[in-house]
Amino acid sequence: MQLCPGDRMDGVGEPAYGPRKVDRADLTLRIKPRMINSMGREKCPEKEGFDPRRELVWSRRRFLQATSAAVMVSASQRRTFAQSTAPVALARCRRYDVPLVRATLRNMFDQIGGVSSLVKNKTVTIKVNLTGGWNTPVQTLSPIETVYTHPAVALAAATLFSEFGARRIVLCESTYSRTDPQSTFQEAGYPVDLFNAEVPGILWEDTRNVGTGATYREVQVRDGGVVYDKFFLNHRYVDTDVMVSIAKMKNHEIAGVTLAMKNMFGITPSALYSGPNQDEDSTEARIAVFHEGTPSAAGGEVTPVPFYERGLRVPNIIVDILQARPVDLCIIDGIVTTWGGEGAWHGQRVGLAFPALLAAGRNPVCTDAVAAAAMGYDPMVPAQTKPFYEGENMIALGAGRGIGTHRLEDIEVVGLTLQEARYDFPPTWRPEGL
Repeated sequence: MQLCPGDRMDGVGEPAYGPRKVDRADLTLRIKPRMINSMGREKCPEKEGFDPRRELVWSRRRFLQATSAAVMVSASQRRTFAQSTAPVALARCRRYDVPLVRATLRNMFDQIGGVSSLVKNKTVTIKVNLTGGWNTPVQTLSPIETVYTHPAVALAAATLFSEFGARRIVLCESTYSRTDPQSTFQEAGYPVDLFNAEVPGILWEDTRNVGTGATYREVQVRDGGVVYDKFFLNHRYVDTDVMVSIAKMKNHEIAGVTLAMKNMFGITPSALYSGPNQDEDSTEARIAVFHEGTPSAAGGEVTPVPFYERGLRVPNIIVDILQARPVDLCIIDGIVTTWGGEGAWHGQRVGLAFPALLAAGRNPVCTDAVAAAAMGYDPMVPAQTKPFYEGENMIALGAGRGIGTHRLEDIEVVGLTLQEARYDFPPTWRPEGL
């Protein structure tokens, strides 16, 4: 199946926030150079076994090149504009019990202004997080409890949407498996038969490739983009009325935190964004393309390429994706999770965390700002500071590009107060010298 652009997403799932055109005349870089690799050791590219996909090296020459081509919004040069805001609900939830989670979410939806009118008679697409494809425990707990969006949270939300009159509900993730979607979700720990029984007509889609669609669908980055000006996506993310991001609250090595915004990174198909050639059977990650700057099979890159450093690319690509496929509702699972990284592949850097928390909101930047604060982080901090040690603060980038505000004083927090909800995550791993 060759890439075949479909209809644009104009008029579908219109966001509650407006795009703001990126003005590259007002852009500059805010990242300091580093001379160490991703393991905190000195650069040694001649060393046997050196893997450029894993070794993040910022030489002085590369830093100067990046500076001259960069497109980061400078705090001193950023134009002022009115940022969108929306309430964010925080609630205590101590167990992955579907009736308990459902009752909690119902109350949270009421607190943020209601969800019934959003989903009634609509197609609702839910993006969950089954990242990495590693069914490996974190210490004593399975990944379904610690790394993935827990099925109890996804099922509770889906049954509420069904009760509220949603016409169709589609559960999606881009996985690293070639089995059929229901088998893939089952292997990850989702009770597929229970979902099918409780949510009549629910559909399952693995969006790593074209899936059940005839073609990929083209979506334009509404503000012109920083790294990409368009993407090609599985049709489930375009042929829908409501986009829901149900994410896991945890740390991320590159992005600092994995919340509702970072969850959307996974809507891009591996078939197009894992390498330079289209491969519908690909189960590779997007490292070569999104982390390192290898041209993708789909194109859409802003040229000249603004930078190749993963700490710059990944946060900006996340915001590009959000400007192309807006999110209508965010739910964050922080009942049980991990700190120090996004999965078991980070080894001893990863530990168990028990925030006993759920978050929900209509605006992804507002929701992530509040969730980050509940984790003990300041969503306003500059690049290369806790927890964004690897590069840019993606929450601040989203605010800078007009998606929503990250100023806590401008966001109405309902339910628990931030003080009541706060669960300080241990200091995130960072390279030496930062």
